[in-house]
Amino acid sequence: MAEKKQKSGLLLEGVVIVASILLAFAIDAWWDGFRESRETRTLLESIRSDVVATQAVIAENRSDSELVAERARALLGAMAAADTSADAMRERLLTLGNIFVIGGWSPINDTYAEAVNSGRLQLIDDDALRIALFRYEAQIEELDQMYLEISEQYYARLEPFLVANTVYSELGAEWWREALVEAPDTPNFRMDFEALGKSRELWNLLTLRLEMEVTVLDRLRRMDARTDEVLELLPPAD
Repeated sequence: MAEKKQKSGLLLEGVVIVASILLAFAIDAWWDGFRESRETRTLLESIRSDVVATQAVIAENRSDSELVAERARALLGAMAAADTSADAMRERLLTLGNIFVIGGWSPINDTYAEAVNSGRLQLIDDDALRIALFRYEAQIEELDQMYLEISEQYYARLEPFLVANTVYSELGAEWWREALVEAPDTPNFRMDFEALGKSRELWNLLTLRLEMEVTVLDRLRRMDARTDEVLELLPPAD
């Protein structure tokens, strides 16, 4: 009888030990799952915050590009009109400082870049969201490259024109004035607005600028569509 009780006790002890081990594994698995779920939720919330911030950047860039395109069209229209007197052209030409400046592109995508580099992107198991994020990032890189190419191409043609025609004049934006060397023999230099209104070189520059802004606006609209795609797949904000 004593031996039977001893065996029962050992069996019960073994069951308790196994149950304790299984419970410990279950608790560890639950905790790992909870921690991963919390980390995933934090990651997705941070990505959403970045995408929303990028939407604001897109809206600002679109507004700036639309204004530049509007001014370029208005100036080209004035140059094509019959009345190109100094007075008629002066007000239009004074917007050149803004037309000539090409804006920057500063999206907010730090979270996604960090997640890719650290491997945390694997926390996102939604294939549709991962694809949307990849497309979103690809569109950002395309815009980065486009702005760089536009700047290099445009300023290579613009700077010689400015140096030749707008030496510390009212036309140049302030940062252009600071960058240019004022001609020593013309301390009070002012533009010949009437002649500039008939300048074929300026016409070509404005046409190129307008074409570039049309391209920029098209890419920004695509970027906006990518942000919408990502936001639709992300969990709603708390």
